[in-house]
Amino acid sequence: MSRQRWGRQHRNHASNENGGGLRPAQPRTQAEAQPRAETQTRVRTSDSGNGTQTGSVTAAQRAVTGEPPSSRMEAPGKVNLFLAVGPTRADGYHSLATLYAAVDVREAVTVSFAPDLPEGHIDCTLEVVPGSLVDQQVERGSFDPVSVPMDESNLAVRAARTVIERAGGLPGGVRVHIEKAVPVAGGMGGGSADAAAAIKAAVELVFAVTGRETLVSDSLEIARGLGADVPFAMTGGAAIGTGTGAELSPVPVSSPWPAVLIADDGALSTPSVFSRLDALREQGQAVTPRDEDLQVPDELLGALAGDPGSDSSALSLLRNDLQTPALDLAPHLVPRLEELRMAGSIPIVSGSGPTLIALTRDHESARILAAHLREVGAHAVPVVLG
Repeated sequence: MSRQRWGRQHRNHASNENGGGLRPAQPRTQAEAQPRAETQTRVRTSDSGNGTQTGSVTAAQRAVTGEPPSSRMEAPGKVNLFLAVGPTRADGYHSLATLYAAVDVREAVTVSFAPDLPEGHIDCTLEVVPGSLVDQQVERGSFDPVSVPMDESNLAVRAARTVIERAGGLPGGVRVHIEKAVPVAGGMGGGSADAAAAIKAAVELVFAVTGRETLVSDSLEIARGLGADVPFAMTGGAAIGTGTGAELSPVPVSSPWPAVLIADDGALSTPSVFSRLDALREQGQAVTPRDEDLQVPDELLGALAGDPGSDSSALSLLRNDLQTPALDLAPHLVPRLEELRMAGSIPIVSGSGPTLIALTRDHESARILAAHLREVGAHAVPVVLG
């Protein structure tokens, strides 16, 4: 592979004057919990000494510690190992057949009751996870956490508000804190992971404060209303997505697949990539599959259920119909894909891009490739899929 270089805490608030793949976050070490000085100004800590709160603070615990109830949950980013996009429907959406795979790069969201804030008020803050792809982007100067909205356009804020309002509200405000590790507008569903984690955390918070429960079916309904990728972020693992991608059928994974995630210095919005796909199809430069042809190949599902290295031909079935428009909008990714192929990996654009995913032979190969990419200026981390 060529050695040519590859080319703060943020807070705001939102208020309403009217009014599986998801798991409790695991403790981090004190060193891991320390924020980057240039990206954060405040760190939440707990009595456990690990730098973050884990799980929920119940009403009984509150009576002992004096802390307001709080819940911290994680949800995974994702890649699409297969993504076939049908024609535009009457409602403006596209029918999809996709194979989601969760990655072990996770977003964490803490939702805390804030009796000092007005009822309906949501205060949102964000920190960058040290060592993550986002941290690498910040260090390079290609991403500023301030660019992430902290108002109602943030999916985590919308998710928390929806859960709380459907449960009848809380007698005070709420603080939402996001720990960001998945690149923004990178085709990995980072915002969807935030929403999924916020849904679960808000459900637990409502129960801790009021004793009111939220059914799993109601949580999934909220997830579907927030975005096509949010239901998968709630479940994780691997799944076939149909319809707009929100109708899920879990699929077995025998063992996680090793890979490398490579983040870009830029960003691509999902609507712009879909619009470019439609334009390319109108110009005859991209094929439009029929709805009846939108199926994930059985051979690819078999490879995922078995040893991915046992049938290399199945990996040739990796597909992403959004790759062509993404490369059209970000042509600098073309030579990067070729370099990854020359390095012995199997690369593909993740979702709508511009993040790339490169499947490798084994975990050691992923570690070596990621280290090499960082040496030549790329933002890369080894991961496992599924």
